[in-house]
Amino acid sequence: MKLNTSTKTGLTIGFIGAIIISILIAFSIFRSTVSTAVIGLFFIPIWFIVAFIVFFILGYCIDYIKTWITGVPRVFNLKVVLALIISVCLAIFVIGGLVKGLILTSLTKQIEGINSNQELLDTFNRSYFSRNTFVLGAIAQNKSASPELLDRIAKLSDPSLHEAMGSLFPLLGKNGKGLAVMRLVVLNPNVSADTIEYLASTSQVDYVLADIVGNSKTSIETLTRLETKKNYLIDWSLAMNPRTPPRVLTKLFDREKYFTQRTTLEFLLHNPSATPEIRNRAFELLKEY
Repeated sequence: MKLNTSTKTGLTIGFIGAIIISILIAFSIFRSTVSTAVIGLFFIPIWFIVAFIVFFILGYCIDYIKTWITGVPRVFNLKVVLALIISVCLAIFVIGGLVKGLILTSLTKQIEGINSNQELLDTFNRSYFSRNTFVLGAIAQNKSASPELLDRIAKLSDPSLHEAMGSLFPLLGKNGKGLAVMRLVVLNPNVSADTIEYLASTSQVDYVLADIVGNSKTSIETLTRLETKKNYLIDWSLAMNPRTPPRVLTKLFDREKYFTQRTTLEFLLHNPSATPEIRNRAFELLKEY
């Protein structure tokens, strides 16, 4: 079957675009330090197909419009209008995403090299992308960020700042696990106890709360309160935190027997604040696994 030029162009651009997207996805997977990230390689064929369809439509529409412009006579009909609208929208989406990705790559790399809180503050106050998740993540993990700046980030109301990050572009810096912005705030050594307490009372994300529980600046009252959530991630952090009081550690035994509970018991054995009674009980319970 003979293919027209628009179809041939669509197939060519479709394959090129799909290959580029697949390579970017593969690189993003290999940049990740998450142990399960390699699973993403199995989904690359699906993303290849999706990208191929998008780029095929873009290539087909562009060539169709080109053929219409150079054709004689030009008949302006609905098909031409649809091709024009689709090509413009997809072009804006693709080119816009590429340009934004390159700009953010440059900006996050620049933030990574900043060693002055004032420069970080200027970026936070003045940059066009100052509320972008990746930019905030770069600021939050910078060791030059002051407690005040970290507190301002912590009090932003964007829910996405509590969720894990990921991108086709190298925007995460040393954050190979794609930790959420708020987790980076909690893990920054300059974070204040007040900021931690604020996040402990406002965040609903267990990963963020687990990092809060594992922080040495978290109050005993907050450790005690968060234990009642009975979440394995929080339990692990409680079991590892040397500041967790024995009365809270003993409550960790009151959990359903599951593989996550085994890890909790193992952490308890190595917690310096655990009493001999707690360690003996953890040792005995581990025999059941």
